[in-house]
Amino acid sequence: MTLEAVPSPLPPATAAAVTELARTAAESDGVHPLDERTLLHLDGEHPGDLHVLAYDGEPGTIEPSGLQSARNLIGYAALTPEGSAELLVTPPYRRQGTGTALLRTLLDHAGPRLAVWAHGRLPGADELAARLNLHVSRELYFLRRPAAPLPEPVWPEGITVRTFVPGTDDAAWLKVNSQAFATHPEQGAWTQSDLTDRLNQPWFDPAGFFLAIDAEGNLAGYHWTKVEDGAGEVYVVGVSPTHQGAGLGKALTLQGLTYLQETRTLDAITLYVDGTNTPARRLYERLGFTTAAQHVQYTP
Repeated sequence: MTLEAVPSPLPPATAAAVTELARTAAESDGVHPLDERTLLHLDGEHPGDLHVLAYDGEPGTIEPSGLQSARNLIGYAALTPEGSAELLVTPPYRRQGTGTALLRTLLDHAGPRLAVWAHGRLPGADELAARLNLHVSRELYFLRRPAAPLPEPVWPEGITVRTFVPGTDDAAWLKVNSQAFATHPEQGAWTQSDLTDRLNQPWFDPAGFFLAIDAEGNLAGYHWTKVEDGAGEVYVVGVSPTHQGAGLGKALTLQGLTYLQETRTLDAITLYVDGTNTPARRLYERLGFTTAAQHVQYTP
């Protein structure tokens, strides 16, 4: 087994190989090992990102076309400039030291800043983390709700609802998003580049991106829904701090759920919620969501 640590961007063939490796692992495990940000950052210029590739044998061979192939790729790890990380090992090569080698490499590069996610908290994740003295520091819950009757949204006085207009609403949305998620290490740090990446994805549909506008014409909150491969998701719900506590978050949640269930006719809806966000978890439980999986983050 050979490890190779390379900065962004990955060659196209290698990025494709990582995507396929992750897809295979997801089919085996029932949960995807890489989050959206990592998948979006496999190719293209993303300064500060580090990719760690594990090969069975020597690093990627050269095809007759001259492009690098990574058919012998057996593992992968991603590290952001802030220290957030993910890793995966293809099932046939697990428990043979590849995961430990990838995790050690992440620690060598990130040191005490390392915060590595284990999606689904699969068997062996805690064992691997403990081996290198990492401990659970954060939990993320994956919730699912089957189609069922929903109450009508009750909007605070002065609120009107419309859909997002790309290019026009970007700045206002980024401002409220950063305020609503000021203590959230990923969501609250979104930049225009992060937003543009998502707006350019094939799944993006402004018809499912709802904005709540207050009486002064300011953005008070939003619910961005996502439908990809027939699966519906409460992608992100945010409320401006000046409008919190008035029921706007629940109304926005119901607006998006109704859209996904009634307009898009989906039979199930999913979402992710941070383990520390107790009010949101309670709201989702009251609306019929139950825990389908747990993701955990390990830190030194």
